[in-house]
Amino acid sequence: MKSHALLLPAGVLLAAVSFSLANTPGRSAWKKHVVTREFLTEGLSAGDVDGDGVKDLVAGAFWIKGPDFKEAKPYREGKAMPIGSYMEDSFLSWVEDLDGDGKNDILMASHPGKDLTLYINPGKEGGEWVAHRVMTEAAHESPMWVDIDGDGKKEFVCMQGGKFGYAEADWSDVTKPWTFIAISDKRTDTPYLHGIGVGDLNGDGRMDIVEKDGWFEQPKEKDGKWTWHQYRFSGPGGAQMLVFDVDQDGDNDVVTALNGHGYGLFWYENETKDGKVNFTPHEILPEDGSKTGPGGLQFSQLHALDAGDFDKDGRMDFITGKRFWAHMGNDPGERDPALAVVFYNRKDGDGVRWEPEVIDNDSGVGCQVLAVDIDGDGKLEFVAGSKKGVHIIHR
Repeated sequence: MKSHALLLPAGVLLAAVSFSLANTPGRSAWKKHVVTREFLTEGLSAGDVDGDGVKDLVAGAFWIKGPDFKEAKPYREGKAMPIGSYMEDSFLSWVEDLDGDGKNDILMASHPGKDLTLYINPGKEGGEWVAHRVMTEAAHESPMWVDIDGDGKKEFVCMQGGKFGYAEADWSDVTKPWTFIAISDKRTDTPYLHGIGVGDLNGDGRMDIVEKDGWFEQPKEKDGKWTWHQYRFSGPGGAQMLVFDVDQDGDNDVVTALNGHGYGLFWYENETKDGKVNFTPHEILPEDGSKTGPGGLQFSQLHALDAGDFDKDGRMDFITGKRFWAHMGNDPGERDPALAVVFYNRKDGDGVRWEPEVIDNDSGVGCQVLAVDIDGDGKLEFVAGSKKGVHIIHR
């Protein structure tokens, strides 16, 4: 990736640079491409916006054209903001063709508990992206866009009225208000709940929903009652809760930060017996911020996670990092370096050993981080957008 200047429509010229992370330990040299240091979004997404077969980035009001990420193009009103504020209208996003016209659209979640907006791709340069507010209350800090019921269409997993559930689009007209299907009773009065994930925990082939205090088992019938299983994964709750087979024993485990604005990182080993799911907790990073984990590592604000096989050894790794200035300097460890970290999944006898690699110390994560092959070279990159700007870390 070459060094470029990112031209924002407002006329601001931003230096974008690529450089090697010479002082970063690891098996191979990582390089960081700073797309922009401007605060455009709390979280970002990737996908082919202009239909040229190359992935672009979506950060706030702009989509940034790949593969060089030199030019930011607006699809709605918006601008860079000072880091002493929130980017209220851009916390998480997804790039996908929702209306089935062959062009990828943008789905944008704003401040937790507020709007979910669908922007329809006009398919032409300078065309107006019409905004459709499909939800007026999409609560939770880490909502997910995933096929929850196995029908080949994705749903939006979040909360509404303090209840967990998911919102369905009317696929005959995705611009209509979406229908929220509650799977729980009211569990909270706040839209800022942390920690949510999706995956099959009991091996029945159906996706379950996991949250910080337990998990909801999906019933056989679509209109059936979801069964609640209480289990305390974390106290305050973290971010995206990853559900995959960590130890390769045939069932799905859970990886989660304990506190999205504090310390702690664990994985929970699924030990299903006689159809009953049990978990054994395993510490990766301690919840006590004064203590360290493997390699002397410790950092706070693990507000985003994503999974991927970074070293292509057939075992699923994951990435996370420090969310910089989340609450404007009022969180534990807020002024520490904004680390970006890959945790490699290593077989250790009958167990698992997590081997962390700090690949950068001045980028971190926002509310989203992507393990994605952004440049089509067959290798996964670490891509994040936050108050540190927009960064691609690659090798």
